[in-house]
Amino acid sequence: MIISTRMRFRTILGCFIVLCAGTTQAAELEEVVVTATKRASTLQEVGMSLTALTNQDLEDAGVEELLDFSVKVPNLGMAYEADGRFDSSSPSIRGVFGLNTTGFYIDDTQVTASLLPRVVDLERIEVLRGPQGSLYGARSMGGTIRLITKRPSLSETEGNLKVSLASVRDGDLNQSVNGSYSFPVIEDKFGLHISAYWGQNSGVQDRVFQSSYNEVTRGIVRPTNAPDFGKNEDVDEEKYFGGQITANIQLTDNLTFVPKVMMQKIDSDGLPFADVDPENTTQLRFFDTEEPGTDEWTVVSATFEWDLGHGNVVSTTSYYTRETDESEEEHHFLNFLYDAVIGLPIDALESRLSTAQEYDSFIHESRYSSNFDGRLQFTAGIFYQDQEAARIYPPALQLGVNDALNAFIGAPADIVPGDLIFVHQGPRDTKEFAVFGEFTYEVSDRLSVTAGGRYYDTEVDGGDNSDGFANSGPSSFVESQDESGFNPRAVIEFQANENLNLYASASKGFRIGGINGNLPVGLCGPELEALGLTPSNASTFDSDELWSYEVGIKSTLLNNTVSVNAATFFIDWTDIQQINRLACGFQFSDNAGEAESKGFELEISATPTDNLVVSLGVGYTDAKITDTGGVAGVTKGDKIQGVPDWTVNGSAAYHFDVNDTWNGIVRADVNYYGDSFSSNNESSAANQRLREAWNAVNLRATLVSDKYEITLFADNVTDERANLADNRSIAAETPGRQRLVTNRPRTIGLEGRMRF
Repeated sequence: MIISTRMRFRTILGCFIVLCAGTTQAAELEEVVVTATKRASTLQEVGMSLTALTNQDLEDAGVEELLDFSVKVPNLGMAYEADGRFDSSSPSIRGVFGLNTTGFYIDDTQVTASLLPRVVDLERIEVLRGPQGSLYGARSMGGTIRLITKRPSLSETEGNLKVSLASVRDGDLNQSVNGSYSFPVIEDKFGLHISAYWGQNSGVQDRVFQSSYNEVTRGIVRPTNAPDFGKNEDVDEEKYFGGQITANIQLTDNLTFVPKVMMQKIDSDGLPFADVDPENTTQLRFFDTEEPGTDEWTVVSATFEWDLGHGNVVSTTSYYTRETDESEEEHHFLNFLYDAVIGLPIDALESRLSTAQEYDSFIHESRYSSNFDGRLQFTAGIFYQDQEAARIYPPALQLGVNDALNAFIGAPADIVPGDLIFVHQGPRDTKEFAVFGEFTYEVSDRLSVTAGGRYYDTEVDGGDNSDGFANSGPSSFVESQDESGFNPRAVIEFQANENLNLYASASKGFRIGGINGNLPVGLCGPELEALGLTPSNASTFDSDELWSYEVGIKSTLLNNTVSVNAATFFIDWTDIQQINRLACGFQFSDNAGEAESKGFELEISATPTDNLVVSLGVGYTDAKITDTGGVAGVTKGDKIQGVPDWTVNGSAAYHFDVNDTWNGIVRADVNYYGDSFSSNNESSAANQRLREAWNAVNLRATLVSDKYEITLFADNVTDERANLADNRSIAAETPGRQRLVTNRPRTIGLEGRMRF
């Protein structure tokens, strides 16, 4: 049962107040060092709304993947917007939703925001809320997510090995193993850190033969002519593996070289989507068509750090490559298309549509951060990125369809020439150059002012080459789009006392423009004409931008046993890159309209006693369209899709002694996501689909010694099945059979860890 947000907030906060009021002795909170501003400082010193999860936080909570930690960050929403599974994850921060609105970094390497890395062997995760256009540039319009990896020690040796086995409701077993080893090769000169992981997640979806279907044209129930394959269980099972090698080389007393290689690969047997209802684990199909997928990525980077005494130079050159390849059955949709749309019902014929997305990105950034004795400090640098990306649809055939349609009409015709349904290739080359800097001046011991910005110049080149029945025959084009601009940022900070920091900021963010895909005249011409457009003048779109205003506090109370951080914000978003979804089945982005987002975040951490640690996070976002810009189906006041209004999380961990060797920890984590809307497969925002609010509870009990850990865990204890998004199908959504992205079912298991 989902309780109301207000009741949940009062209950958690009330428990928190009782715990704090009843304490007479407590340990201090850990000081967390972050590098969000491209220089090291404590979390409580940074004048921005920022959540940091340390390696210990991640281990204690059993975090293993993106959704595990995203629910712990106020106002971080998870949604899906692109085709398929692997390249569709689209996180949003503070209501700024859409492709390329949230920056995603592994250390100083920008990667695609849809990346699904395993959360293994990290130093910490930082989530920066609000536009980061000055220090992080394009694609950080709503905020930035940073995964900070571990660096090998030059003097100490340490390692760990972890194994896990778990049972999944409606599935089979999950199993995984991971380990790391960090050691000095040459004392004080050369250190290495090596880690690797492997795992297998059970599928939960079962593919079942659909023996009949309703034929719309003649109003009859028709038997399926395909072979009865019965039932194929757990068709969405997946395996994954990955690892990293990092070196720490002290070239001189003040020059350090850090090379690193990371990689990950996921092999999935099928798409993990529920049909119609998130609780449904049955996929009714005419054919036992496999829907495999692969996601493989690599990051190679080389960083030089030069300590000049008066400041530090950091120079990072990196290469990021990623390739996804996945498939979806499309015979269900095509059967509906021939019957209900064209009016030529034929027997079902098997067909599968595949797509691949390829990324190759070269990135360089060099920056200088001062360390002067006076009141003035600054960070300044240059950035360059060249990203080549391509969306590819190999030829999708439906063998025998042309003959079947000819037989139905009783005359020869090339309705589907060559039985080709669709083929497509759409390369894009995006170049970005930027110069950035921020200057901080301490007006007094308590008051400081920061001002800076980023000048950028971007260029996108690309084209499109498509053919097939779904494309109304062959088409192609070549286009380019370029622009330049400046994103300013200003912050005022006031240190009221050693435990209270107040700040206010104004910052501008932008999202890079681009080139739309093909819009076939044969299918989409009348709709484009009604909008006053043609494929040629709808081929590109410009960047959109926003201004964000934030006021916040960072505080520590009761002898550093309680921290309370809070921020409120207002965002004014203009020239929005809105997606026009056409009834012909295609879509394009256009700059139109305006939106506003406002809300707050509250994060509380406390150690009421030496044995108890509790936390509470609350986020509220009200993000709405204020000007439709003439986009069809959009109404003033519409909620921005994919954005939950409330996000609430809480945790409590109790530590106790078992004997002289072993200690015990019991922990509970809860999260709540408010309702939101999705319109991935609707041509009108008026038909957005409600995603109901959902909550989940995770429990863990751990025995710890100096060397070993044993943990019994239960994730999603109440077996809540959440609707995270209606997936934008690789093929097209069969009306009445939307495919939903869901969370994992209840999972109960055992973990063992050895440290050495």
